[in-house]
Amino acid sequence: MPTRSDSDWGEWPLAKLFRPRAIAVVGATSKPGKVGRIVFDLLRRTERPVYPVHPTQKTLLGHDVIPRVEDLPEGVDVAVITVNAGQAVQAATDCGHKGIPFIIVVAGGFSEVGAEGRILEDKLRAVVATTGSRILGPNSLGIFVPRERIDTIFVEHGDRALAGGGGVAFITQSGSVGTEGLGVASNIGFGLRAFVGLGNKVDLNELDFLRYFGDDDRTNCIMLYMENFSDGRAFLEIAGQVSRKKPVVVLKAGRTAAGAAAASSHTGRLAGSDRVVSGAFRQFCIQRVFDEEQLCDAARVLAGAPLPRGPRVAVISSGGGYGVMAADYIESRRQRTRLQMAHLSPDTEAKLRAIVPGFASVANPVDLTASATDEMTGDTLRIVTADDGVDAVICVALFAPPGISDALVAHTAAVAADVDKPIVVVGQFGPFTDGLLRRFYDNGVIGYPCVARAVRAVRTLVERAEFVHTMEGTP
Repeated sequence: MPTRSDSDWGEWPLAKLFRPRAIAVVGATSKPGKVGRIVFDLLRRTERPVYPVHPTQKTLLGHDVIPRVEDLPEGVDVAVITVNAGQAVQAATDCGHKGIPFIIVVAGGFSEVGAEGRILEDKLRAVVATTGSRILGPNSLGIFVPRERIDTIFVEHGDRALAGGGGVAFITQSGSVGTEGLGVASNIGFGLRAFVGLGNKVDLNELDFLRYFGDDDRTNCIMLYMENFSDGRAFLEIAGQVSRKKPVVVLKAGRTAAGAAAASSHTGRLAGSDRVVSGAFRQFCIQRVFDEEQLCDAARVLAGAPLPRGPRVAVISSGGGYGVMAADYIESRRQRTRLQMAHLSPDTEAKLRAIVPGFASVANPVDLTASATDEMTGDTLRIVTADDGVDAVICVALFAPPGISDALVAHTAAVAADVDKPIVVVGQFGPFTDGLLRRFYDNGVIGYPCVARAVRAVRTLVERAEFVHTMEGTP
């Protein structure tokens, strides 16, 4: 079986989708606001040839326009079809006969609108069967690959802030959920390996991309938004195999009868029964979340923090109320994965007394009070993480105390880089909170804007650690 190289996208067939030699945009146009214009403009950033295809236009943004697909030069590995549903079938047929390996169909108006659309989808399947080309979509936003500067997403999605890339593969059946996730990534940070909009899945589906990213050395977490599964049993088996190597996090929508009906009208497919999903996911060590916030939060921490050795959590704060709330969330018994407040050793408490004010609390949760400084917080983190009775630390970074400044980010990052325990930050700075969390992320520390989400992130890490322990004990 071929393996991935750290330097590229490997030798697997899907590699050409993410690292094509050249790209064609069928339906590229000079008309502002049209999908063909937006997609072509986005793709001009990539360091590979991009060919506009249009039957009547001569030039586009300094590029000669090619009138027909059959006139394209050799070496085009991806064609993005931006024309409407009725024209897309013929365009896909032309691309297939040209021998273009991958075709992305962004248009809606297929099975999600009824019988006529289903007929069009059958014709797209015939293109795959007769030519061997693979189709992503229809009704798909396509792909976004930051490191390759390949972007077909024609709606706003924070693309500039994601240019550095990362290790999270995001596979989504919904364009709107996908772009919201990309917005979170661009605002407060999680590194994106690739984004894939599945659309209606006439050919390529979640199983293809699970296999691919599961074997990709540069992917360290896979997040999915799904409304239905192409093959539920195969999904569990493949995701279960992948989860032995890296986290797989799934937001499965269509949980209720109303949600399932909405999913069917959205994608034109029936959603799978939800009654057995959660139990099956646990059996195969797949982590399930229940809304888009949880999906992004889980992916961020799983991709960016080490796993804890146990469930014991210490809390450090300069505001006592936040420590109390954190303790309540940590000790909650309403969650399947249990956390517990760590008991700090006498030696740890003695070391803390030597550096904090006499009126501060050195028991867990540690309360540095409004006298906290950047250096004091960093020293406290270093002492607490060294305690063998602590598996994870939540640090509430309030910027109200006069001794706290932006230097706290560097102090926290320095400790996080030296320890193999997760440090999760609660960052609050009024209207500047997103920017603060982004600075923490850029310095290697995962942060959240409230205590509840930070505790949930630690719980996600503990759940993953328990899964890993279970799998290591399974032949």
